[in-house]
Amino acid sequence: MLLSILLLIKLNDQRLFFSITRIGHTDIPSTKKIDAPSENIKTQDVMAFMFRGLVFGYFTSSLLLHWKLIDEFNVPIYLIIGIWLGYTLVKFILEMMIGLLWRSRRLLLEVIVRRGILKTKAAFLLLIFILISMYTPINNEIYWAIAGGIYLVYYIIGYLFFANPYRQIIHTKLILFILYICTLEIGPLWVLFELISQTKL
Repeated sequence: MLLSILLLIKLNDQRLFFSITRIGHTDIPSTKKIDAPSENIKTQDVMAFMFRGLVFGYFTSSLLLHWKLIDEFNVPIYLIIGIWLGYTLVKFILEMMIGLLWRSRRLLLEVIVRRGILKTKAAFLLLIFILISMYTPINNEIYWAIAGGIYLVYYIIGYLFFANPYRQIIHTKLILFILYICTLEIGPLWVLFELISQTKL
């Protein structure tokens, strides 16, 4: 299904497809901003969003099953994807509210488009790790520790490229930016970690 979605994206928008698959090449330049994004939601944007959700849902469910924290019959993969979609929707609404404080709808749209490119690239990298893990002999904790480290480093570096053009704005609204990172980026991961820790106990 994931490969089919990538094929559909390629047929609809080759530029977006190569943007996603060229994970070693950044098209999120640190010195200039991208062209003004469209305010209309396009089919390929929805497909890219679905691709990220399915990759995340598959990876998360596989990880929780491996840790024996869930049962595949009691917590199916589509429930995890649904939770991810719900979280993403709530996060988007909160970001729109925060965006009003920046007083620029175009800037908010630009940030959403740029971050979407970064997250879809990261999802494609995660898909590569998932496909490699299909080879049973290497599908172990050491492999996923290495893969997780590479993924984390890639995402952090990508986020630095993503945020670089907005340094001046971030400096003027530093407290707001820190609150955003803590509440919508770090907060959910901390809650998930606490829930997993309590489940293990």
